[in-house]
Formats: sequence, C-alpha cells, structure tokens
Amino acid sequence: MFGSNNKIQPFDAADNFFGKPEASATVARNPQSSGYAGVLALKVPPPPQYAPPAICNISKDGKLVVSGGKDVETYVWDTTHGDLVSILRGHEVCWTSSHDCSFFVTVQEDSKVVIWDQKEMKQLQTLGHPEEPLVCCSISLDDVYVIVGSAKGSIYSWDSNTGREYRHYEDGHKGPVLTSMCYPMEDGSHVIISCGAADHTIVAWDLETAEQRVSIHVEELDQAKNVRYCISSDGTQVLAWCTDSVPFPNLVFIDALNNVKNSVYCHEGLIRNAVFGKDSAKIISCGNDGKVIIWDTLSLEPLMSMVGHDGPVLSCCINADGTHIVSSGEDCTVRMWSAEDGRQLQCMQAQDEPVKSVAFDRQTNTKILTVDMAGRLYVWSTLSEVVLNLVRRFSDVISSVCMSADEKLLVSGTNTGSVMMWDVEQRELLWEHMHHAGRVESLAFNSLQELSSAGADGRVTHLSVETGKQINCFVGDDEPFTCVQFSPDDERIAALSANGKIYMFLTNSASRKSKTILRSNIARVTGFVWSPNSKVIAGCCSDGCVIIWNAATGSISTVLEGDSPATCCTFDFVGKLVAVGTVMGTTAIYNLETREMLCELSNNTSAVRSIMFSLDTLRLTTICNRQAIVWDVSSNMKIRTYDFVVDKEENGHLFKVKKPHLYRTTVAHSGTVLFDPESETLVFDMVAAEDPTLRSYFLSETRLISCSSNFRGVVVWSATGNSAPDKFHTTHDAITSCHFGFDDRLCAMATQDGNIMIYDVVHNETIEVFAAHNNGPCRCVRLSHDNKEVLSSGADAKVILWDWQTKTPTRIYSGHFVSVGCCDLASEGSRVVSGDIHGMISIWEKDTGHVVQTLPLAHAKAVLSVSISSDGLTIASVGADNKVAIWDVDMGMELVSLTAAIESNPLCCAFSPDGTKLAVTESNGNVMIWSAMVGCQWFMITGAHKGKVTGVSWSADCRRIVTCGDDSVLAVWDSESSAPLHKFPVKSGPLTCVSISPMGLYLAGGSNTGTLSMVNMATSTREIPEPSFLYNWLASKEPQVARLQYMSLAAQYPTLANVQDAQGWSIINHAMSKGNASVASIVLNSVRENSGIFGLISAVPYLVHTSVVFHRNEPSPEEANFDIREKSVARVMSFFTGKSVTGKGKLQHEGSDASMSGNMRSFSQQVAKKVAVELFTEKRTADHVELILNNALALALNSKSSECVQVLLDAAADNKVSWGSYHAITDMIPSLAARYPYMCYGFLAGLQLQKVGDLEVPVEVISNLDSSVIRTAPFFTNVKTLWQSHLKLHEGKEGSAEAYAHVDANMVRLPFACAIGKESLLQTLVESEVPVKAYSTPTVSAVIAHKWSLYGRRTLTVRALLYLLYTVAFTAYAVIYSSDDRSRSFSESFTTSGNAKGEDILGVYLFLQAAYLAYMELRQLHALGIALYFESIWNALDLSTAILMMTSIVMQFARVSCLKGQVLSPIISFQLILIYFKLLFYALGFEKTGTLVHMVFTIAWAVKDWAILLFLVIVSFTTSLMVLYQYTPPVHGENYSNFGYALLSVWQAGIGNNYSIQNALEYSPWVQVTLIIFSLFLFITQIVLLNMLIALMRDIYSKVQEDERNIFLKGRAELIVEVETLMSKSQIMEYSLMPPYLHMLMPVQRAVHNSSAVIPRLDRLEAMAREAGETLSNINRMYGFERSHPRPGAPGAGSSGMAGGMDLSGPSRAISMAGVAGGPSGLPNLVPPLGMMLAQGPNGEMTFVPAAYHPMMDPAHMQNMALQAQQLKESESQLPAILRQIDRLQRTVNNQEMRMEGMVAVLRDIENLLRNQQPVIMTQDRPQPRKGAALSEAELEKEVKRLLGKSGDAGKL
Repeated sequence: MFGSNNKIQPFDAADNFFGKPEASATVARNPQSSGYAGVLALKVPPPPQYAPPAICNISKDGKLVVSGGKDVETYVWDTTHGDLVSILRGHEVCWTSSHDCSFFVTVQEDSKVVIWDQKEMKQLQTLGHPEEPLVCCSISLDDVYVIVGSAKGSIYSWDSNTGREYRHYEDGHKGPVLTSMCYPMEDGSHVIISCGAADHTIVAWDLETAEQRVSIHVEELDQAKNVRYCISSDGTQVLAWCTDSVPFPNLVFIDALNNVKNSVYCHEGLIRNAVFGKDSAKIISCGNDGKVIIWDTLSLEPLMSMVGHDGPVLSCCINADGTHIVSSGEDCTVRMWSAEDGRQLQCMQAQDEPVKSVAFDRQTNTKILTVDMAGRLYVWSTLSEVVLNLVRRFSDVISSVCMSADEKLLVSGTNTGSVMMWDVEQRELLWEHMHHAGRVESLAFNSLQELSSAGADGRVTHLSVETGKQINCFVGDDEPFTCVQFSPDDERIAALSANGKIYMFLTNSASRKSKTILRSNIARVTGFVWSPNSKVIAGCCSDGCVIIWNAATGSISTVLEGDSPATCCTFDFVGKLVAVGTVMGTTAIYNLETREMLCELSNNTSAVRSIMFSLDTLRLTTICNRQAIVWDVSSNMKIRTYDFVVDKEENGHLFKVKKPHLYRTTVAHSGTVLFDPESETLVFDMVAAEDPTLRSYFLSETRLISCSSNFRGVVVWSATGNSAPDKFHTTHDAITSCHFGFDDRLCAMATQDGNIMIYDVVHNETIEVFAAHNNGPCRCVRLSHDNKEVLSSGADAKVILWDWQTKTPTRIYSGHFVSVGCCDLASEGSRVVSGDIHGMISIWEKDTGHVVQTLPLAHAKAVLSVSISSDGLTIASVGADNKVAIWDVDMGMELVSLTAAIESNPLCCAFSPDGTKLAVTESNGNVMIWSAMVGCQWFMITGAHKGKVTGVSWSADCRRIVTCGDDSVLAVWDSESSAPLHKFPVKSGPLTCVSISPMGLYLAGGSNTGTLSMVNMATSTREIPEPSFLYNWLASKEPQVARLQYMSLAAQYPTLANVQDAQGWSIINHAMSKGNASVASIVLNSVRENSGIFGLISAVPYLVHTSVVFHRNEPSPEEANFDIREKSVARVMSFFTGKSVTGKGKLQHEGSDASMSGNMRSFSQQVAKKVAVELFTEKRTADHVELILNNALALALNSKSSECVQVLLDAAADNKVSWGSYHAITDMIPSLAARYPYMCYGFLAGLQLQKVGDLEVPVEVISNLDSSVIRTAPFFTNVKTLWQSHLKLHEGKEGSAEAYAHVDANMVRLPFACAIGKESLLQTLVESEVPVKAYSTPTVSAVIAHKWSLYGRRTLTVRALLYLLYTVAFTAYAVIYSSDDRSRSFSESFTTSGNAKGEDILGVYLFLQAAYLAYMELRQLHALGIALYFESIWNALDLSTAILMMTSIVMQFARVSCLKGQVLSPIISFQLILIYFKLLFYALGFEKTGTLVHMVFTIAWAVKDWAILLFLVIVSFTTSLMVLYQYTPPVHGENYSNFGYALLSVWQAGIGNNYSIQNALEYSPWVQVTLIIFSLFLFITQIVLLNMLIALMRDIYSKVQEDERNIFLKGRAELIVEVETLMSKSQIMEYSLMPPYLHMLMPVQRAVHNSSAVIPRLDRLEAMAREAGETLSNINRMYGFERSHPRPGAPGAGSSGMAGGMDLSGPSRAISMAGVAGGPSGLPNLVPPLGMMLAQGPNGEMTFVPAAYHPMMDPAHMQNMALQAQQLKESESQLPAILRQIDRLQRTVNNQEMRMEGMVAVLRDIENLLRNQQPVIMTQDRPQPRKGAALSEAELEKEVKRLLGKSGDAGKL
C-alpha cells in the first residue's frame, strides 16, 4: 500500500514539470462524478443498494441515459464521456425524451409533470398536477403533445409548447394504464392508443375530440394475471402477451383500427418480451425456452428461431433499421443477432446478474442500454461490431488499429503498407492509401485531425485524416519503427525504432530528420509514453530501468531502477505516477517526485503487454497475452481477473462458467474477444472464421486498440488462427547454424553453401544474404550483443567478424589452417573462441584480434562444439574424441573433464548466460546439465529426443533450455528441474541447430533441408490453459468431474502439469499455495509412475541489475552537453571459488540542436545543475527466498496442509518427479522432518535406491565391507567407468582365476544427502522427532554407512582410545588418592611419597585432558545452541564431568575440602562413575557393542514405571513399619529409628538380604500386625512385582530385538553428527566439497516370490477397478440416469460385482472374475465397451447403447468415458497374470513343505538308528500330504534345527 509519505497529491499541488496537463491540451473532468466510460460501454455507477432504480431509460439519440427515481434521486449521465450531467431530485417515476432530443418529460411521485431542456438541463415548465397517481408517460411522434396515463385509468394530454392541458380522457380503462402513445394522422389529427393493465382493453382515442374510436377487449388473455403490450410505430397495431406460464395462447396480435386479432401459443407457455420489427411486418419474441423467434405479423407463423442463450431470454429489441436484434437473458449475457439470417453476431457480457431489460436508441442505433436485476446499467456502443467486422474481414493482412478520441473514426494498417480510414457510425471506408513499403507497425491520432503511421520500412508518415494525403514523411536509421505517438500538445511526434532508440520529430517542421534521439547504451528501449503535459517522455528498457527524458532538451531527468526487463509503461492522468510492466508479469508503480517504487503488482501469467490507468487513477489494468487484471491502486488488491482461454468447444462448453467468480471471470471462446478495461465489459465475436487455419499477425497476440488518449482503449484477444510453427524455406543448402540477436527480432543463419542470412522473424522477411565463406560451408554463426556484427566460421579456415549491414568483414581472426567447425562470442565480454577439425581451440580479443590463448592439443580429433562464458574467462569444448572439457582461458589449462559423465558420443555444448551451468547433448538422445559452480552433474534429461540431440540453447534469463534433434522436434525444458515444458513437432526434417530469442518469444530451428522453423511461443501455446486459471477452474468443480476433464486435457497436452506462468509457477504450485490437495492429487495421478517428468521446482530468472548514481556539480560555461561517465565493476569468475562479471554502460543523448545543453528542471524546483549518471551492471544471484517460492514442496509446507505434502512425497517416491526436482526435496528435508517427522519417515521408507547399472566385481571387494561398497561421485551416469576407476578393476593379474560377483550399481536419489552442517540430512533427522525406523531406510542407512567409513569410524576410534586412556589414568589417580595421606601439604607429599608424585603427574594430565574436553564441548554448544545442545544427556554428561575433573584436580592440589568428611572424596567417587558411564557412549558407535548398550538403555528406560511403583510400595511399607517399631531399639542391623535406616531395612527385606523375620516378630510390640504387614509386603514385592518385571522384561526384550538395527543406526548417526559439529574449519571445508551423489554396489538379491509381495498389487488393482466403476456410475447419474438394481458388491447384489466377485482374504487370493466378465441376467457388465453407454431400454431393462445416440451425452464426456474405460481395461488385463503367479507360488510352497516333511522323516530315522544301533528300513513311499495335525511352520523349523545340531540337545548325540 501507499505509505503516509507516498500519497497521491491533489491536482493543485502538481508542479510545472511533473504535473497535470495544461488546460489547452486536455480538459480535465471531475473523476468523482464520472461513470466508467469505456470504448465498448459506459458503466453507470451502481444505485444505492436499498433502492433499485425505478427509471432506466435512454434518450432517442443515445446521448443521455437516466437511472434512479422514486425513492432516490434521478441521475442523468452523458453516454459519450460518462460525465454526470444532472441530478433530478423530484422523486420521478417516469422519464421520456422527445424525438428531436430537445427536451424531456418527467413524471414525479406527487403527480407533477415537468418539461426539461435537454441541453441546458433546466426546468422549462410544469404541465400539470393531477389528483390521481400517474404511472406512464409518452410524447407524440411530432413532439407536440405529452400523454400521461394514471393509475385509475384516465389519460391526460398537454401541449408541449404552451404547457396547457389539452384533454382529460376518462372511463377508458378499469384500472391502471400500462402503456399510452400518441400518433399524428395524415389528416392532421392525433390518435392516442392506451392499453389497460387490469382490464386487458385497448382503446383508441381521438385526441382533439376525446372520443373513443375503438375499444378492443383481449379476451384471449382474460385468465392471465400479468399482461404486457407493445404498440407499433404507426400506432395501428398492438401486441399483447402474458408473462405467466399458461397453457393457452399467450401472444396476441391486434389491429386496433381494423379490430382484427390473431393469437398463438409459444415459448413453452412463458413469454418474457415481444416487440414489433421495422414497419411492423415482423414480430420478435423471447421466452423461457431460451429462444428468440421472429414471426410473421399477420399470420403469426414462425419465420426464424435463434438459439444461443443458456437459460430463459428475458428481453429483446430490434434497431430502427430492422437489421439487428439484441436479446438478454438469465445467463448474464447480451447477444446481438442478424435479423436477416438469424446468425448470432456477438455476445456482450459485463453483469453478473440476469439482464432483465435491453433497448436500442431509436435514432443512431449506436447505443444499447442494458439493465440487470440489481439495477446496474450499461450503455453499449456498437463500435464493437465495427471492430469485429474489420478484424474478421482483414484478419490475414491487418497489422495495427487505432481509434480517434471521439471514437467516430477507426484507422487500420496492413502488412502490405496501406492505411485505411473507416467511419464508425456509417460503417464505410473513407479512404485507403499506400504509405509504406512494408508492414504498418503503429498508428496514432492527434487532436488536429491528423494521423501518424510508423512502418517496417523505417519511415514515419504524417497524414491528413480527412483526405489521407501525406503531409510529411520522417526517416530514421533504416530500422523498422515499432511505435509512434503524438505529444498531447500535438507539437511533436515520437517514434520507437527496433534498435531501441526514440526519434523525436517536429510536427510542423519541413525537415525529414529527427530533432532529438533518445537512447540507452546499456539496453534497448522497449516502450515509451508521453506525460500528459507533453514535457516528459518515459522509456522502459530491456534491463528493467525506466528513463525519464526532458522532451524539450532531450536530457535525462531521472532513472528508475528495476530488476526484470520492462515491456511497457504509462502515466497516470496527473503525470506523477508511472506504471511499468515487465516480462515477469509484474507491474511496478513509481512516484516520479521521490523516485521510489510505491508498489509492485505481480500476478499476470505472462509478460505484461499493456497497462492502463483509469481516469481517476484509482484503478490500473495490466494486460498480458492470457489475462487482464484490474487492480485497486490504493490497496494493491485485485478487483477482478479476466482469464482468456481458448475453448474449441461450441459456445465455450468445456471451460464454461455459469456466473463469473467473485474475483475471476473466465473468458472462454474459440473466436475473437474484445475487452474494455475501463468499463470491464466483454464482447465475443460469435461468427465462425471462414478459414480457421488462416494465420493473422494482428490476432497472434493480445493487442490494445487505443484512442488518442492513454486512458481509453479496447483489448483484442483471439483464439483463432493457426498455431503451427512458421517455416521459412531458403533457396540454399542445409542450415548449419542459427542464432538470435538481443532484440528478439533478428536471426542469423549459416548455410551449407557458405552464405550468411539475416532473417527478421517479426516481419517474416530476409534482410540480408551474403557469401561469407567461398571455399566451403559456413559452419557456425553468432550475432553480437548489439546486433550490428555477426561472427562466422567456415571450411576455409577463417573466423570472420562481419558488419552484416554493409556485408564487409570488420575483422578476420587468423590462426587456423584447417576447417573451423565452431565458434562463439562472449555476450558480456570481448572475446572470441573457435575450434577446428584438428582439435585446436583459439581465443582472441574481439576488438583487436590479438590471440589470448591457443590450445593446440585440446582434442585428439575435431572440435565439434565450443562455448564461452558470458565474461569470456572460461570455455567448454566437445570433441569427436568423445571428450568434454572446461578450460580456463587466462591460464590455458583444463579445469575439469566431463567425459566420465557422458554415456554416449557428445555432440554440442552451451554455457548458460550466467555461466553457472553447461548443457551437453549426446547421440543417444540425452542432454546432460553440468553445474559449473558446484562442479558436478546437476541432472540428466533422459530420452530428450529420439535419436541424436543436435542443438541446445539457453534463454537469456537462464530459465529455459531448448533442444532439437533428428526427430524434428523442438523441445523446451526447465533449467532447474529438467521437466519438459513444451514440445513442438516442426516436421521439417532432421534439425541441425536451435536458438531461442533473449526474451523467450521465439524458437528457431534449422534443418538439413534448408528450412528454418520458427515457433512463436505466445501463439503456439495459447491453446494450453495457463496454470492459475486451470487451478481455479478445477477447484470450482466436483472432484470426479474435475478428474475426468483434466484427464481429457492431459491427453491433448502431455506437458500440462509442467506448464508455467511468468513467475515459473505450475498448477501444482498454485494448488500447494492454497493448500488444495484434491487438485494436486488429480494432476499428479495423471502422471505415470517411473516417468520422471514432473517438476517440483522451477528456475529463478537470472537478471542483470543496473545501479544508478547521480552526481550534481556546478556546470562549467564551456560545456555544451552533459558529461556522461562510465563505471565498470570487475569481478573474478571461477567455477569453484566465486563469481565474476564485467559490465559497463552509459546513458547518453544524441542530437544536433544546441538546446540539448543547459539547465535541467528538477521535480519541484529549477536549479542550474549538471547531472552525471553513472551506471554499472552486476549479476543478481538466485535469491534463496525466490527459490523457496518456486519450490512446490516449500509451498505445501507453508500452507500447513499435510495432505498436500503427502501428495508430493508420494509422487517423488513413485519416481514421477524429474531428476532436478530431487534437489528441491533435499532442500526441504529439514523443514519436513521438523514439521511432519512421521511423514518424513514414510517418504524415506518409500524412496528406494535408484538402480543406475550393474557390473561384475571380484568377490573379495564386497566380502568384508557389509556386502556393499559406497562412494560419492560428481555424476551418476556411466557407472561402469566410475567403479572401474575406483576399484581398479582393470589392474587384475593376467591369467589369474578370480571369483566374481554380479552386483547392482545403485544410487541415493537425494543429491547432497552426505552434506554436513546444520541443514544436512543426517543432522536434521537426529535433531527431529522422526521414528527410529527412519535410520534403517535405504537412503539414511547409506548416508550413515558412507560417513562412518569416511570419517566416523576413524574419528570415533581415536576418540574412544583417548577416552579409554583418560579413564584408566583417572582410575589410577583415584586408587592412589584413596591411599594417600591428605593431612600433609602438597609439597611435603610430593617430596616424601612416590605415590604422590605419580598422583600429581596424573592430575596434571587429567586437568589438561579435561580442559580440552571442556573446550570441545563449548565449541559444540556454540555450534548447536543452548536448547539443542542440552537435548542430549550425553552433552550434559560430558560438560559436567570435564568441569568436575578440573575442579577436583584444583581442589586436590590446593588441599581444599580433602579431609575426612569433606566434599572432595564424594566428588571423585561420583565422577569416577560418570566417566565409566561415558564409555558406553563410545560403545554405541561399534556394531558389536552398540546394540548391547542400546538394549540396556532401552530396557532400563522401559521399566521406569515399574521402578516407580516399587519405590512407592517400599515407601508406604517403610512408613508403616516405622510406626510399629517406634519403641524398639536397633537389633541385628535392623534400624527403624529414622526414615533412611528404615528404608534400607525394608529394601533388604524386599530383596531377601540379611533380614530375619524372627527378629522382627520378637522385638515388635504388635506381633500380629507386623506379621500381616510383612507378609503383604513380601507378597507384593517378591510375587506380584517380580513376576510383573519378568513378564515386562520379556516383552521389552522382544520389542528391542525388533528395533535392534534401527536403534544401533540411530546411535551411530548421533555419533557422526557430534563428530561433524566438532570439526575444524579446514575439515568442514574439505568435506563440504564432497560430491553430491552417493553410489553403492550391492549383491544382486533375487526376489523371493511370495504372496505377501503380490497382495499390495492386488489391493491397488482392486481400488482402481472400484474407482473406475464409481466414476462410470457418477457419469450416468450426472446425465439423469439412476440404476434401479443394487450396486455390484452391495447387499443384495450377490457376488457378481467387482468387490463382491473377489475373495481377497486368504493367502491364496482366489478371485472370481464374475464382476469383470459379466453379471447375472439383466445386469450388464460393470465396464461397458468403448463407445457404449449404460441406458434403460423400452421395457425397463438395462442395456448398453452407443454413446453417440444417448440423448444427453456429448463428445467430450464420451471421450472421458473412453479414457476411463481404457484405464480399467488395462487394469483388468493384469489380473490373469497375477492369478497365474499366485498359483505358481502356491504350488511352490506346497512342494517345499512336502520336501521338508520328507527331510524331517529321514532325519528322525537317522536319529533312531544312532540312538538304538538298530537297523532301520528306508522306505520309498511317497510322503503323505499334510493333515490338520501336522507340524506348524515354526515347529517344523525348530525340529530341523534340532536334528541338524543347532540346538542345545544336539551335543548329546
């Protein structure tokens, strides 16, 4: 929001420089009293909610609209500008205007009839004041008489000129007069036609005589309650209809003069409205059946029926010409129809309530008034019809459109250079002239009836609006002009060139050249706007800055800094605020006086194309290709979002929304749509395109047709046109290379015949073609950053820098002697690199041609590709020798080789613009991305193309990677997650190269057929729903319906789940941010398992930020121009240690006029100061917060929705996410473990190791290393090379026979899982509350094993040995201390006793050791923090023992408290126990002792409750016995004199130690009581509690045994974390550079097939089948069909249903397929055949019928059902295989059991033989099958072990 110091100043506070426009330039209107006057419609401010308007009318000429009346004031509005003309405060009930529009008449609630002057808005005269209420009013067609009807049936007439009451007509009606009209006759008389509301009577009166000419009773409608009338224009015919639902004829035609009637029944008994057509020859009616019908007036035969409304049609009318019909309905739309053929022309939508009334103005037919149920009025302009007709007729040639300020003229330019002027009101072409040699890019009106046009031919023409003749023609630098604007004072013309310069021309000048040129050398200007007072020009640049120029002098006033490349800008009405749109979909609002950003609006889904302030500056509309958002500027809140969606279904059926959302409106259409931001109205073109494949430049993107004012315009969005890629067929050989320039317009191509072509992709034309290499093909081409030069290399061994405009070489780089196959140019540096076929790489200085470095032996074979970083310090190369390397240019040495990370033959490489990543393509279709900053493989795009990947390119913001291949496909990938975003089949043959424009607007791919395929991203992706709309659309539907519709969309667009908006958010990001797990489940369930294509994270844009510093100094007299300084910031770039960039830039102005120098006016004062502007560029690193915002898992955690988190984790566990997404998961593991520890465990348990290959290794390699070999590596491809080099398998002895083992090469999916630090995986788990089972999961156990083998084992062993020595020393110290004489002083003891010397020496050692331990503990305390440190009891133990040790040693040396009865001896004794207890900590880390120690601790902790119970029992009985023995002295060690001795005595009694019951009874005064109490005590302690302890120990031991491995791994993890926290900085630096990927070799374990492995799969199949069945049932119910028979599986359905037909309870899983194959008679299969649908037969039986014949099934739902049935069919096809597998498993188990039983019988016979020494007859009989009394499996196993000698009894044999 605006701060207190950033408020918008009132108009009067504006100064002369940044202020409001002068009165002569623009007349300001009071914005608070204005309606929202847009181009398409006027939105009348809504009436008070408590009083809907009683009057809603429009004047005959359409210039005034009236609303209000009765209970509120009556407001009169100007329909042209939306100004409030007048407020009538007379409680009016009727209002009507004269036919000549000179006056109007009002009827007030107190029955006053008043005539008003329509122009002056003043009261002329009061006609009368009848005593009865008046209800209707009209004016005669000749404007002579005013006719008023009363509520009692009387008619009054007045002379409008004199105001005299003319006649009073009584007794005509019984009840109110509903309608009355007065018509002049041919004989000069007048006739009044009046219609009664209650008596259903029509009366014709003679006005002069007051006699009734005719009285007709409409008896056909006597039974109707509500009757309405319509009188024809000549007054001779009347229509009467009832608005009730009736069974009798409800539309009656009456010829009033001839007394003729005719009637008809229509609209299903309910008519809403009916009107006469032109000349009363036709009748138009509408009703509840949703139809608009045209009838023949005399016969009442239907001539035409028009259907289009979704629901009842509430109102209709026809224009005076009889050509167009307008209707409105409950679907909140207004539709226009052709009265000639009934075609629907357009659909208008603004209200979100049913539109109850619609009316044309009766003279111009250019205004349409609509009123909804809430009383809101809109006045629509028929200008939309002209625009739609123009766009529809000239869609293939039109290039630009502009409107005049009064909206009466429309000018359009074409691709051929002609300019056409149209009259909007007359709908005719005024003139057409050819003014340009190419496309007309922009048009602009001024207020002097003049026009300006800018063309692609580099000219700006000044034209006369009246004749179209040229007044002047201005020229630039032969670059196309893209935009032209008149200054508001009409004195200057500003035009923007394609090279980023603004040319200013004087309107009245005879010179053709520009007066001033405005530019920025840092970036190109992408858009500009004039300030309202014509004194300032604001230009937005591609680097995000906004430059403010003084229009008079051309000097720079200020620069507003921005981050994202800017696309457009606009001023507010006052000129103090400027809004800037960016490619990121954000809009920044700046205060020009303070130069600060007031707010940033960020929600557009793509680059902002246009911005419009409202006239009152309270609203701002931001427009992109897919959206228009209306903002409240004061609160920065969205008012409404308009989503433009391509919907090919008829009438927008697929994405149709019944009523607009509270904040979002879905604009789903298959044609052209007009949107008015000011009035927030929409107009849909309902005429189908004649050729839907016709390509239109104008309709390919969202356009803004603006008026001469910056505050009014209409947005044109179209879904028509061909989205297929453009193909430019050259006349040359294959295209070998292509490259885009920085302006997204020029593309350079190299061809096989040695030519270079410069192609303009915007205008689809070739600019230049020249021969660059004569002796062979041109191999590579690169455009320079300023688009002025092109670098090429060819087979003639030359590397040439060309000035392509003059076709001359600027510089030739010599050094190669053979064909040069590749070259590259540093975008921000000044270096050139090239590689030849002999493997040599050369680097030159671009400007001087000096050789920087030569690498003659870079490759053994030809250099296939070379890429240089943007700063020119590092290069990457790919050779035909399959070597990929990164080189340091200055040192000339190889930094790293990537050959081991390549699986096949590398083909090409490309650095990202920020230099942090390198893309390498391979011949097997893969694309490998290497992180140059981290020094590891970041991810691999597997199967990116079918065949070779021949080209790769990066977008300028580093967010996209584009690849091409032999499969003729252009693919776009996210550079952070490797998720596929788009794939475009171009079908132009195998592609050889690819390039993406800097802004990401175009893709270019060259093929070996000589075809350049061009993809316009905005056009080609317009049919794909954008993420934010798709999420809101799915969230508004029922889950089952949303699932079906999303499946249909996903089938059309395979990458729909990954499609991103401008901020990089996909539909999952939107669902996660809102905590909607339902939509997320729908999306992720559509992704196949193990597909690895879904992206959890998106790339953050790489931006170059421009900083601006102002220096104001006193100007020197001799300086004529501003001194512009340059400042460059140099940094060192290293792929392993830092970053670098070198950039420089300057802002400057050009011009020949001396007035450019001099003084500059400041914001609020004028000072003679010189302003020097220093700019420097710096790279902005990826902000961690922005990375988190683009992380779907982070958004899910932030939404605090556990369901959302679980959905994402399940997708990751099922391997649905892409390789790069695991980086995002690793980042979020700490937050996940802290918030959802059990969910984190579940994810880690389901995250299996990734198998990356297999190989054979010697058995001895894995025999002694826990059956696995673990290591980290910087890549995860080509694992055989990885392990062969690591294990040195190639160094085996020749001829030696060595045993080998077949092992699997696995990898932990989470990268950087072995990292160390607070955010590392292991420390996070240790500090969280994850279950202990998490430590035995594959990922965590592998991390523990690696860290243990790397540094854990060594460190813990050393520390354990040192601590053991420490313990032994302290033990010896304690022994000596116990025998030493403490009474002697330290000196005496040291000189006289040998033991004392040893004690002192040990004391010094122990003190130093304790001090070191205390230092280490304090380090750990500082690293972890107090709370986290003391969570572990071991830390508290370590710190306390160290402090006690140092304290005791000091006390011993000082002889303090060391005598008998003092504290030193207890301290040493207690400390001795603690030190020995600490040894258990080190025992935890070793496998042989760790399990035992953990078991002891666990059991001790588990019996704490039992110990507390025992303690309470002992205390209670101790107190009781103290009372009984209060008079007995201590006897035989039994003492009850105090509580302590008594407690000891009872404890001894409990454990049976030295306790005599006889003594207790002999000396007790109360023998019987004592006996009872002792008996009870012994029973409780020795029988109850002891047996309880035995049972408890047995249960605890069994549980501990189950978690033995988990507990041990957790202990080892805690030890490892402690080791990491105590590492030195050098150790942390050493291990922090650990490669990110953890690999391991594991022996191949053959899966044991059992039923338990199959049961989960059966459960999933059963769930899928049940879900599919329920879905089909829901579809049938959705279309009105309810089954009459029981649902399969329900009670009464038998066993024929899907659920009832499966018996899944037993291990054999016997399944009956009755529910799948079919059911009982009369019940069809659950799953119908494809194309069939369940329906009810004529006799009530259930059967399947073709879906095409179902009365309520459309193709969309038919396709959804087919997809669902296909999925169910695939699930069913797996069931027989599973059944067969179960049968085989059952047979295997039975055979094994039979063999085991036979083996037991044989072993028993052998045992008997050995025991009895008697012969045993061995029979060959078959073993009998198992019976019920046979051994169980456990008994069988135990018996086998006993017989084989594995039990205690075996030793007795």
